[in-house]
Amino acid sequence: MRFWRLNIGIYAVVWSLIIGMLTAAYLNLVNWVIDLVWHQYLDMTVGSKWYPFLVCIPLGFLIGFLNKRWGNYPLTIEQVLTQVRMKGYLNYHNWWKSFILGLLVLGAGGSIGPEASTTVLTSSMINWLGDRLRWAVSTRQKVYLWHGKMQTQDLVRAPRFGQLFKNKYQRIFVISGLVGIGIIGAAIVFKLFPEEGVFGIHHRVINWEWINVLTSIPTFIIGIAFGWLFVHLENWAALIINTKISKVWQGGIFGLILAVSSLITSDILFSGEFRIVPFTHEAFNRSITFLLVVALVKAVMSNLGFAMGWRGGTIFPAIFSSVAVGAACAMMLPGDVRVNAIVVITASLTFILEKPLLTIILLLLLVPIELVPVIIVVALLVGQLVKRFPKFD
Repeated sequence: MRFWRLNIGIYAVVWSLIIGMLTAAYLNLVNWVIDLVWHQYLDMTVGSKWYPFLVCIPLGFLIGFLNKRWGNYPLTIEQVLTQVRMKGYLNYHNWWKSFILGLLVLGAGGSIGPEASTTVLTSSMINWLGDRLRWAVSTRQKVYLWHGKMQTQDLVRAPRFGQLFKNKYQRIFVISGLVGIGIIGAAIVFKLFPEEGVFGIHHRVINWEWINVLTSIPTFIIGIAFGWLFVHLENWAALIINTKISKVWQGGIFGLILAVSSLITSDILFSGEFRIVPFTHEAFNRSITFLLVVALVKAVMSNLGFAMGWRGGTIFPAIFSSVAVGAACAMMLPGDVRVNAIVVITASLTFILEKPLLTIILLLLLVPIELVPVIIVVALLVGQLVKRFPKFD
């Protein structure tokens, strides 16, 4: 019995480490594919402004074809959470569809982020590991745990995952430990194969002025208004798409639309993940009109593309769009422009995500640390506003 439990423990530790490594490897693979496809365009070679047409249109038709054949993949974070909440598990057998379509859309320059497909893949692996542990407990497998094949009838008879533990404290302790091991696995891959990072602690001298207390009112309102617009663009995009147009043509048409929009700026392409920090430094040197156009077009492209089969995460596009509109508004108001901008950005992002803590953590690693007090106050205020007035959302 002791050997059997030790075997299961080692199995869980080893696979938690592997899951963390595979998650990090997928994120590195995304960056590698984007660099492979787009390095010529990003290096601004001759005729580069036409390059998106050569990439986005044919890959758009391929995305549409696969969507028609397989269904709407990758799943969103909300869909994953809904499946787990309603069924208690995630159907991980279709993970490869989210992997292929997620990687294809990201590699094609889609204005979406990797968080959706990454969540699907990581959640699928975690759910698979949970099933293996349940199966091992129900069948008392020892030798075959490492390579035995699970049968559906075995899983039906197996105990629920929560029943594998004596109490909730043991469950929390074990799960926390396995998550920590997964993080170590991811850190190993990132250390061995380092990629350009977006997150970090940034410093900047902020000229605090009393006038920013007054400007916080209009910037707060503008931030919520833009957040409301971003959220509802997804619904509006779904309504205007003609369902009579096949998914294949929808994918190809959006590829054309995306390529045309890239003529405004290359920042319309991709999620904006690696451009957010540099863009915050460049934004105050751009015209207000340009920034507002970028913010609106980026928001439209992310949501319209999602409705037309270019599916993925919208967190980074939402941050990028919020930065653009925040910088535009900041330059029209007195006081320190960075304080004005961060109020707009925080209010907008909190409204979009509906998670003040997540907003605080993301912005903490993207903007000067000196602005954290403003971020915390605005995020909590918007969070309370959304909670108290759900119809406003």
